[in-house]
Amino acid sequence: MNDRGIFIAIEGPIGVGKTTLATILNQHFNYTLLREIVEENPFLSKFYTDIKEYALQTEAFFLFNRIKQLEDIEKYTLSKSQNVVSDYHIVKNLIFAGLTLDNMQFHRYKQMYNTFVTDLPQPDIIVYLNSDTDVLMRRIAMRDRSFERQMDRNYIHELSLEYKYYFNPLSIKHNFMGKEPIIIEIDNSNLDFLNNENDRQFIINKIEEAMTSLGGQHNV
Repeated sequence: MNDRGIFIAIEGPIGVGKTTLATILNQHFNYTLLREIVEENPFLSKFYTDIKEYALQTEAFFLFNRIKQLEDIEKYTLSKSQNVVSDYHIVKNLIFAGLTLDNMQFHRYKQMYNTFVTDLPQPDIIVYLNSDTDVLMRRIAMRDRSFERQMDRNYIHELSLEYKYYFNPLSIKHNFMGKEPIIIEIDNSNLDFLNNENDRQFIINKIEEAMTSLGGQHNV
């Protein structure tokens, strides 16, 4: 490793526990926490009632906000040898856009994505979480976000499948802009990082092993 900070990203479908795990890792390692902007998206509530009508506006808002966040985290944190844990990877923009945009929209969106994302910082480690669809639906219901109350189960199921395609090393969709991260895949259908110490330590151990292989330090 050089003198740049280590960048860890957590990914997976809606309701899988990304922010919960990122917060736990932030507290354990004392890294800078980068959280995605979600509820600030003015199109999101309309998106879940009419996905096709509001997909492009929703995805464009997310893309440019995440670009700005990553530019800032590069300038003010990673370049200063400070470590970061994020509750998203920007590749999620392609995953969601691929499900919601029509073919022409997605082609143009991907061109825009490739233009802006090329120079953004890319994670050294990605923790890819997945869960059974029924588990995801229960967790979404438990957190009770107003704009998610009408969440369609088929949409969540398709989203989970799309994540599996993107994070399969043999998939043509497995594209991380030239930098291949260490990917730690965890099925957390039966894990509880928030309340179970053994489950927390399980994932922390895996991340520490990955960081050791990078030559990085576990703590700032």
